[in-house]
Amino acid sequence: MSVSIENFLTNFLRTYPMPFSAKELLAMLCGLGHKISLEELMDFLDNDGRAFALQKRMYITRAGAFTNQIFSFVPTQREVEQKVFVPGDRCMPFVDLDVLSYSFTFEFLGQELPKKKFNTDCNTARDMFCLYGDEFSAQYISSDPACADLHIAENNFELPLKMSLTGVSLEPVFDKVDFKYGDRILCRVYDWDKGIIEIIPILSHKLNPFQISAEDMERQKWYEVLENALLESFDRMGPCSSIEEQLANVFYEHRKELCVPDCGSIHEFIDNSKKVGLELFGVETRLWFKGKDVPAVGKWNEDLYEAEERAIPFFALPDFVIDCYLKDQMYEKKDDVSELIDKIIPKHLAISKKEKEMLTLQIHNRNAILRKNYNWFADFANGAIRHRALTLFSEVGSLVCELDCDNKELDQLPQQELVTLSQLYTHISRILEILSDDSGCEEEEACAMELSLEGMELNFEDIKPLLLSALDKVKKNRFNVI
Repeated sequence: MSVSIENFLTNFLRTYPMPFSAKELLAMLCGLGHKISLEELMDFLDNDGRAFALQKRMYITRAGAFTNQIFSFVPTQREVEQKVFVPGDRCMPFVDLDVLSYSFTFEFLGQELPKKKFNTDCNTARDMFCLYGDEFSAQYISSDPACADLHIAENNFELPLKMSLTGVSLEPVFDKVDFKYGDRILCRVYDWDKGIIEIIPILSHKLNPFQISAEDMERQKWYEVLENALLESFDRMGPCSSIEEQLANVFYEHRKELCVPDCGSIHEFIDNSKKVGLELFGVETRLWFKGKDVPAVGKWNEDLYEAEERAIPFFALPDFVIDCYLKDQMYEKKDDVSELIDKIIPKHLAISKKEKEMLTLQIHNRNAILRKNYNWFADFANGAIRHRALTLFSEVGSLVCELDCDNKELDQLPQQELVTLSQLYTHISRILEILSDDSGCEEEEACAMELSLEGMELNFEDIKPLLLSALDKVKKNRFNVI
């Protein structure tokens, strides 16, 4: 896909407001002189998070789905005292996930609200970013300009007890209305692409806190609708790839019932729901049935496993992983490329002679290209981290291939450990993709990778014996005594 096509598609997915078909988008591209097949375009749309797949091969962009939609939240007492609010994760899933929340623009009565520093503590800060998952909240917080001097990677990703965040000033709101703690801020997505959000203060504080208003009753119905929608989505879609994806699907499908003036907030819902909670999913966090483990296998993905010859198929190695293996050999000043085959192919994976020959040819060709420009001194900063990551990657791959079970047997393996194994592969792959670039890592980035690898190594050592023990029981159950 050429750069010009990617630029067009990026602009299209960020701004197009109406449902469209892949054929309609293809016609636009062809009309501009771009060449791309319908299959390639549909594959792009199906894998791009900026578009929702609808029925009958139709799509809608995130911009089209959430522009003009409304949501709300209630500022904390400390925010009201300081006349400020922190966006945090409160705009999820109505805004662009790739944009850090401190940079969104909020408008009141047509005027942009200025930025203002919010003084807080680490626990409150984490609560404001909890929908990103506790495992990622510290990274999001540290990306805030107000936290530029924290350098949390050097402190094992621990936040200080007292800290500041970039907030949005509520002083213009206080000048116009009698806003107090307990009042709500209603938000409307004005421009999804530019990240502009209009706010409307809803004065709902009461002299009698026990008095139930008509708005309270409508908001209670809203919580019931959201709860039922999430429970249904868990059964149909599983845990999704993130909390944000789960919420995006639910709010788009039920936008007529959920994006209404008497809406509640996701934080209030989670705090009060008896059926939905933030639950561990391996080393990550997901919305799930409250108090229950998130399984690796369910109705949402059983068709995928049944379509494969094995329940956990061996992953096809991306080019950047092969590049990392080759550069690692050069870093260790070794020349025998044939040694790499045993490292790359897990011992439990049976491949044909032809497949092995094709992989060997690919490695030899890529090795010849990389060696022409390889510089050991320039690679010194990345070399040690990459070698450590590859060692863990090989061990994870070997265990994945050893867990050669059918779908029913897979249910007998410990689900959280199985999920963690899958996540370890994904996280290590991300590190290797970064390290495949010839540019060296910054000191803070390298420190963060080292800490991340250390945590993954410990996780792997914890889950490996449990998975192998469960696998041994599965194998014994395959044999019946006659």
